[in-house]
Amino acid sequence: MKHPNLQVADTEGGSLRLQLLRWLLLPLFALLALNAYLSNRAAVAVANQSFDRLLVASADAIADQVSVQDGQLKVDLPYVALQLLESNIQERVFYRVVAPDGHTVTGYADLPMPARRPGGRDEPALYSAQYQGDTVHLAALRRPLFGTAVDGAVVVVVAETGESRDALSRQIVLEDLARQGLLIVATGVLVWLGLQRGLRPLLRLRDSLLARSPTDLRPIAAGHLQSELRPLIDAINVHTARIDHLIQSRQRFLADASHQMRTPLAEMRTQIEVSLRQQSVQPAQGWDTLRDVHGAIDSLSRLVAQMLSLARSDPSAQQQQQRGPVELVELARGVTLDHVAAARKKRQDLGFEEHVGAVTLIGNAVLLRELLANLVDNAVSYCPEGAAIVVRVLAPPVQPGGSPNAVVEVEDSGPGIAVQDRERVFQRFYRGAPQGTPGSGLGLAIVADICASHRARIDLGEGEGGKGLRVRVTLPLQG
Repeated sequence: MKHPNLQVADTEGGSLRLQLLRWLLLPLFALLALNAYLSNRAAVAVANQSFDRLLVASADAIADQVSVQDGQLKVDLPYVALQLLESNIQERVFYRVVAPDGHTVTGYADLPMPARRPGGRDEPALYSAQYQGDTVHLAALRRPLFGTAVDGAVVVVVAETGESRDALSRQIVLEDLARQGLLIVATGVLVWLGLQRGLRPLLRLRDSLLARSPTDLRPIAAGHLQSELRPLIDAINVHTARIDHLIQSRQRFLADASHQMRTPLAEMRTQIEVSLRQQSVQPAQGWDTLRDVHGAIDSLSRLVAQMLSLARSDPSAQQQQQRGPVELVELARGVTLDHVAAARKKRQDLGFEEHVGAVTLIGNAVLLRELLANLVDNAVSYCPEGAAIVVRVLAPPVQPGGSPNAVVEVEDSGPGIAVQDRERVFQRFYRGAPQGTPGSGLGLAIVADICASHRARIDLGEGEGGKGLRVRVTLPLQG
């Protein structure tokens, strides 16, 4: 049964049961084919050995009946000699008895003789040859004639066609293959049943996941699963935790956005409604209302821009951001120049110090620019008129066993941040500045998120002479 909200895509993976069966049974069938070849060779050898012994026994029985009577060779062919070769298969049997002088005493005179001289019953000659259009198997043995008027030895040759041998070897192979095939089928059935039982915990896990609510992102308990599946479950839990973190981050973003935007929008609405209710509005009052609304819109625009930057700089969203080489000195110089006009309005001294020629790191150029822009903007916004602000890029020496880093510092002579507030200023919407100072409390929160996504470290300290604020960001150059 398919879950209504679950879409299952057919992939090339297929069934795990069928894959395991294929990986198990296909090699077994390949081994069965190899074993059939080897078994056939062994069966042929066994059949040949068995029937060769019968041929030798038959030849020996005929040789025992060779005698010399009145100076002539006589052969009393025993029926039992040929009966040894009889079977229920239609095959032909041939024999030949050759006298010492080479003439055939009895039997088939054209029956092939062995290539080598045969010995006695312990050293018969076994060979094959073509005879009357068939392949025949022959056994030849030599029997000396002692104490007779005929000198020398007779040679007895017995032959048969190979139907019985082929039938015996075929029977041996088929019986062997039948047993092995039955064993493979039984193995497949047992493996299938084992897979059915082994996959039950996985099926129960599937059912438990389908029974969960869409918002239930709790980790999956893997204690009841096999050890081979636990790394997969651990990876799923890690992925689920990332999704949960991303969802919570988006929920916090929406909650913060709704909370921060509600107040300025309500103020603008109230000011406009008051102006509309008045029958006669003095020009000065109208301009004041427009200036207030313009200021609120400007603050709201800045808040929206910062909140979008905050969402983009969240470490959980950084995994999808494009990264590449970033030249830090040029980036810091450009951000400083962008804020010169704002610093001049407050008669502040904004400068850039270049302590290294070029520093290149791997990161997201847009977010690193946002990081520096927030630091410089905070310094310009919170420092009084006439303050001095310095932006510098450093490349400290590499410590033994350490990795190369780049350092960006933004130092000002403003009011600074109290020691007890230096950890809290990185929280969203926390403001340690006096009332009436423009800002939303998101600048350093954005900086902290960008630092986390780039594996950078940020430190807050006093400026030169123990006055003001020095923000120090240490960025790794590798990766």
